[in-house]
Amino acid sequence: MSFFMFKSILAVFFLLAGIIALFSMLTLMGKTERKADAKLLRRLHKGSGFVFAALLLVISYFCVKYWASAGDQISTRAVFHGVLAFAVIIVFVLKLLIVRFYKQFLKFVPVMGLTVFALSFIVFKTSAGYFFLRTFCAHSESSEISTPSPPVLKGKIDNGAALFSSKCASCHSTDREESQGAPGLKNILKKEKLPASQRPATVETILLQLKKPFRVMPAFPSLSEQELADLLAYLKTL
Repeated sequence: MSFFMFKSILAVFFLLAGIIALFSMLTLMGKTERKADAKLLRRLHKGSGFVFAALLLVISYFCVKYWASAGDQISTRAVFHGVLAFAVIIVFVLKLLIVRFYKQFLKFVPVMGLTVFALSFIVFKTSAGYFFLRTFCAHSESSEISTPSPPVLKGKIDNGAALFSSKCASCHSTDREESQGAPGLKNILKKEKLPASQRPATVETILLQLKKPFRVMPAFPSLSEQELADLLAYLKTL
């Protein structure tokens, strides 16, 4: 199971806990006649709140760890996601402080609870929702990758090394696999997946990466077929 799939599954339970906490609060504090027991609703709200807080901490830990390893490869969407997640933590902590210690501000708690859920839903959509959308729609990309391509020309390793030095070496290293600003390319074609996009590590997907890059990597539409073949020949030696 990939890191993104694991985090997205946790996010589903995180959102479900938020939904349970929200509706138990609305039922408990709403003016309409309720049939459920108030004590049961409070326990349900408190229990789902604990689950919500625990999952928020766990997911935040994995996100911070991923950010530290990704470096400058973080996308605009991921930055927006992170800022909103930080806002969720702040509002949620303030809500807990009011409930526990500053009861004179209890009138603001329902609004803060609604704010936490609204922000959490957007956070979910910008990360797990986006991941599931890409995963379930991957068949279109797979068909694009699997489309038979013209025969690849025989590349020259020396020319590929020179091309890599001028086009790629400023961001990518060839002596390590770890990311430092951009993914290291050592053993790039000996792995199952590419480091950033998680696409299959094949010649076809690297060609696709050069033409339709993932995240902030620039495209190289000016490269000729022979130059692409030279570059691929060099990458195979890493």
